[in-house]
Amino acid sequence: MKTKSLIIDYWWLVLISFVLFIIIAFIIGNIRLKKRITSEIDEIMDKETILSENLNTIKAEDLEGLPVVVRKWLTSVGVIGQERVRFIKFSQRGQMKLNQDQEEWINAKAKQYVRLHEPAFLWHVDLPMLPMINTKGRDHFINGKASMQVYIGSLIPVVNVKNNEKTNESSLSRFLLELPLYPTAALEEYIIWEGTDELSAKAILSYNNMTVEAIFCFDEKSKLRRIEALRYKENDEKAKRIPCFGEIKAYETFGGMKIPSKIDITWLLNDGEYTWYKLEIYDYKTK
Repeated sequence: MKTKSLIIDYWWLVLISFVLFIIIAFIIGNIRLKKRITSEIDEIMDKETILSENLNTIKAEDLEGLPVVVRKWLTSVGVIGQERVRFIKFSQRGQMKLNQDQEEWINAKAKQYVRLHEPAFLWHVDLPMLPMINTKGRDHFINGKASMQVYIGSLIPVVNVKNNEKTNESSLSRFLLELPLYPTAALEEYIIWEGTDELSAKAILSYNNMTVEAIFCFDEKSKLRRIEALRYKENDEKAKRIPCFGEIKAYETFGGMKIPSKIDITWLLNDGEYTWYKLEIYDYKTK
C-alpha cells in the first residue's frame, strides 16, 4: 500500500509539474509577444516623423483634379480643414468565421496601428477559441514586407508567413481597402484616382514596386458604401487573386471626420460569398 501511495504521489507531482511548466511557458510566450508588438508599434508610430514634418492643412483646392464623386465624398466626410494625418490607431470588436463552413461566430478584439505617409500597419487580435487560452493573430506590413502569424496562447505558432510576394501584395491591397478609415490618405502621392462612372471611382496605389487597385462605390449622396478589389486570400504557388469587398454598415465622427464604424468583410469564392469578419471601430485616435 505504501509503495502504491508513493507511485500515486509521484504521478501527481509529475502532472502538477507539467501543468506549471505549460503555464510558465504560456506566460513567457505572452511577454515575448507583447514586447515584439510594442517594438513594432514604435516602429510604425515613428515619433521623429511626427516631430519633423510640417503637416499642412487640407484645402478645397487640394481636391482639384480628383473624380467628382471622390471630391464630394472627401468633402462630406470632413477632410477639408483637417491636417494631413500621419498615424492613426484604433480598436476593433467583432465576430469572425475562420472558414466558410464554420457555423458559430468567434468574438474578436483587435487593435490596429497605421502609418499613412507611407503604407504600413500592425494589426493584432485576440480570439477566445479555447477555454482559458486565447488564440492571438498578428498582421504586420512595413517597408513593403508583410508577415502574418497566429499563435495559440501566444506561444504555439499555427500560421507563420513572411517574405512572400503574394502576402506582401495582399497586405498592400488591405491597406487600400481600408482607406476609408483614414480618408486624408486619399490625397497621398502614392495614390492615383480614376473616375469610372458617376457613382464609382478606381484608386490605384503604387508602392515599393507593387501596384494594387480598388473600386470605391458610392450612393446618390456620394456616401461611400462599398470597396472592392482583387487580392490574394492564400499565398501558395497556385493562389490567384479573387474578389474581396468591404460593405460599410455605419459611420461615426472621430476627430472631426466621418469614419466607417461598422464594416462587413467578404471574400467571393467559387461557391459563393464568405463573410469572414464583421467589425466595429472604436477608440479612434490620430496623430
